[in-house]
Amino acid sequence: MKKKILLIEDDPTILDATVEFLREEGYDPYTAVNGTEGIQKAIEIIPDLILCDISMPLKNGYEVCKTLQAIPDTNTIPFIFLTAKGQKEEQRLGMQLGADDYLTKPFDYAELLKSIRIRLEKNERYIKQGEERFYALIDNPVVGVYIYANNKFTYTNSKLCEIIGYNKEEMKTLGFEDLINSEKSDDGLEKIYKCINGMHASVHTEFEITKKEKSPAVIELFGVIVKIKGKECLMGNIIEKTEKSASLVIGKNISKSILTDREIEVLVLICKGLSSVEIGAQLFVSPRTVEAHRASLIAKTEANNTADLVMYAVRNHLVEL
Repeated sequence: MKKKILLIEDDPTILDATVEFLREEGYDPYTAVNGTEGIQKAIEIIPDLILCDISMPLKNGYEVCKTLQAIPDTNTIPFIFLTAKGQKEEQRLGMQLGADDYLTKPFDYAELLKSIRIRLEKNERYIKQGEERFYALIDNPVVGVYIYANNKFTYTNSKLCEIIGYNKEEMKTLGFEDLINSEKSDDGLEKIYKCINGMHASVHTEFEITKKEKSPAVIELFGVIVKIKGKECLMGNIIEKTEKSASLVIGKNISKSILTDREIEVLVLICKGLSSVEIGAQLFVSPRTVEAHRASLIAKTEANNTADLVMYAVRNHLVEL
């Protein structure tokens, strides 16, 4: 799939020439001729990278960058400033706002191409690392965890595979209809689809499934609609109903209003896979203080472990993958 690049530039000559160059290099270019239009276009298409002039009508490049940095869906998009000014002060301000690079016009297209490739590759590595950390955190050894989109299980943890009997690759080819005994579980399937179709924000139900080896099992499912990579998915927990599981408590979906701002900051960094030492360094507090916040988070959310904390954060839209 072609990478989408948004070019925000009010000079028609530069705009047209750069669009033609990007298209020839295999990218999918989009354009905006002022800052306000650029912000709207970025939110609409969620590009893979943004090239933005600084001196523009309505909103300048700095305002565009600052606005997009404050929006969850756009704050990680690589951002490259284009400007006729070359002063170090201008570059410093751009970098402080979160820009990834700074090219002075008239720029060399080979230089532009190199910068684009470097930023896209770096962002892909960042996304991949974030995904690996995220999935490692939610690989709960106690309860099954799933992510469901387009009528398929796009992710299942090891515990869920153990419960159902299929491996992770096999699960990616299956949907709820393939597992649920529809003769006995029409109500459970209906509740799931009502949630997926937006009629409810969450689902909690029980139903009977058929495992890979054809044996029946009663499953309890919890799920909420979350955004992952900009797309809505159903994400949640599954446990097999047994006598032992009756007392199993999964982290509660308590309102995020019970958390302090600092606890939310710590929780977001935990979800990124950072250690207590790394979190402490980023927030300028000691690792012991971070551990105190972690303990408070577990107590307030009634979570069993870090994986439950991550699920809590996702359910309450504190983080997005």
